[in-house]
Formats: sequence, structure tokens, C-alpha cells
Amino acid sequence: MKIGILTYTREYANLGTNMQAYCTLQAIRRAYPGSQVELVDYSPATPPRRPYLSNLSLRSIKLDYRRFRKYDNFFRNDLSFSREALTTTAVGEALEFIRRQKYDVIYVGSDTVLEIKSDGQDGITPYWLDSSIPATKILAAASSFNVTFETLSTHQQSLIQRSIDGFALLGVRDDATFRLLSRFTAPGDQRLQMVPDPTFTYAIDYSHIERYIAKYNLRFSRPLVCLHLLRDSYWAADIGTAFRKAGYIVASLRPARYADVIFTDLSPFEQMGLYRYFSLVVTHRFHDVIFCLKNLTPVVAFPPQVSDVTSHSESKIRSLLKVFGVEATSYISNKEEVSAESLVDRYPSAISQFENARPRIISLLDEQKEKYQQFIYKSRRLVEAERR
Repeated sequence: MKIGILTYTREYANLGTNMQAYCTLQAIRRAYPGSQVELVDYSPATPPRRPYLSNLSLRSIKLDYRRFRKYDNFFRNDLSFSREALTTTAVGEALEFIRRQKYDVIYVGSDTVLEIKSDGQDGITPYWLDSSIPATKILAAASSFNVTFETLSTHQQSLIQRSIDGFALLGVRDDATFRLLSRFTAPGDQRLQMVPDPTFTYAIDYSHIERYIAKYNLRFSRPLVCLHLLRDSYWAADIGTAFRKAGYIVASLRPARYADVIFTDLSPFEQMGLYRYFSLVVTHRFHDVIFCLKNLTPVVAFPPQVSDVTSHSESKIRSLLKVFGVEATSYISNKEEVSAESLVDRYPSAISQFENARPRIISLLDEQKEKYQQFIYKSRRLVEAERR
């Protein structure tokens, strides 16, 4: 069979996007040995290959271009794309491109591929596909991000309904997406189910980061705290100072004057292992949370925008932390409530609760990995049954 994976790819500053694509590709290849499995080389826009502009310096530019080379190698050596490629926001053109690839099966997801971009158009994105594409279509840990049924126009609701009717399985990654698709399916529809993110299936190879640390002769005499913050985090310098006073070395995954050490030149596999070296991570990134969990590293996370939380108080980060039982101490629902003072008050309990939950987290990590793999094999059995 010829199998396409329609998801986000080729980001130069987003480890999660690349690793979810890699892990989805690997999982589906394991399930379909002998089949042609590839990432559909479609994107609405060309991912920018430019240095971080905030806190720009000659050193930061050097580190950025080192990362670009590593990511280009990753795209070339570790991902497999369709021979044809297309970049466009035109939905009809994108769907025709996907149809032209003549896939037997298309997996959509993971990542927030079902989000509705606020571009002023009363439509949906090509990632929803449509009935004109004859392949067996499967959602695999897809997310609609912050979309709610109530915010959709009547036309969008109609388009989504026709799309959903054509999917064989509806595997979604978070509570908000499950709630949304429940409005387009009958009660008890067995197609709709929660599916963990594919990155839970990745077995971290620590040799990559160990070689990096040895190459640059990195030695840490005090515990490391990673602050992966936003440009508008006005309190960043204050919390950096507070952590230093508490005995930490402050690290960042983006250029930051408040950080003692910057990690912006890592390959995807190097960064996957880096989280093990942190005593705490403060982040706005969904996949940072997963990678902390996989490395058994305490984390405090918040959505990057107030609008990322739905009117039902759901967010993809909250859904994730709730599964692992550390939502109460590791999740801040409103970024406007985050400050140096609130983090100083919160982080000791977040570390303590995470450490107490460690045995349960280890068990759940295995469970999430197995649940995702079972979903992919279930989808294969469904595909085989349809082809008989």
C-alpha cells in the first residue's frame, strides 16, 4: 500500500512538531512493513529558516545556523517525504495535490492540524480533507487546538460534518478536540477515541546529548532550571534572578539575557535527551511537557495565549497534565497570572508533587506508549478489513 501522513513538518524552532512527525512515521512503518509510508510534503507556508530575532547577537546567530544544519540533516536522513511538494493556502489546490498522490491510506495528525486559522475566510483547512479523496482516512492523535463548536459558522460546521463522516477512525489528542468532534458524531460512536501523542513511543537515545556535552566540555556544579519563556514574559529576568539566588543555573532554549547557558544549537535527538539534565522546566510548550515527563523532570507549564484556553477551560497542556495527575501543581491556566512571585511560590510544590508521582508517571508513560501503538495496529486491521 501507499500510505501518506498529513501533519506539520520542517519547523526549525519547534522540536515537538518534528518529533511528532518522526514518531508517527516510525509507528506507521512498524505497523505496515513492506508498504510505502511517507509524510505528505504539504504546508500552508514555508517554515522560516531565520535566526531568533529577540536578544540577537553574533553568538546567537552562530548557534542558530548550527541548529539549521542539524535540522536539515534530520529532515534529509530521518524523515521521508512525498516526491512532490506543495506550499499554498489555497484549499482546493492543496486537496487536489493530496488526491494526486493516490494514497491508499491517509493518517492525519498528530499536532494541532485541525485548528481553524483566523484568516477571515469562512472555511476549514486542507488537513480536514474531504470526501473527494478516496483513501481510507484516519485521525491519529490530532488536535483542534482551541476551536469550539460555538465559534464555528454554519458553513464551517457543514464542511466539518462532511469531513468527519468520511473518516474511518477519529483519534484525538485532548479534551477540547474530543468535545468538538462529539458534536459531529452520534453518542457512542466507536470511531471517536482519545489517543496519546506519538512522541510517547520514542525511546530516548542519550548518546546524542552525551556527545554534545562532552564536545563542549559542559560541567554543571549546581542544578539546572530551564526557562522556556515567551518574548512578552516581562518577569523573565526577575525569575531568573530568583532561581540563581536559590542555587540554580538558569538555562534557556531560546536566546535570553537572563540565562546563564543557552541551548539553541541542538539537533532534535540531542534536545530529546537534554531534559534529563534539568531539575525543573518552566515552559509554554506542549511537547516540552511530554519530554519532561519522559525524562522524569518536574515541569510547570502555562498556555502561551489566553485564547489558547477554550470557553470550557480546556487546553492541550491541561489535558496532558491531568492524565499524569500533576495538573494541580504543574499547570497554570492563565498566562496573565504568571509572574516571578507566583512561580517562586509554586515551583517547590510542583517539584515535590512530581517526585511523589514518579512511580505513577513511569507506569503511565508505558501505558501511553502502548495505547498509541495499539491504536495504530487497530487502524491497520480496519484498513485490511476494508481492502478485503
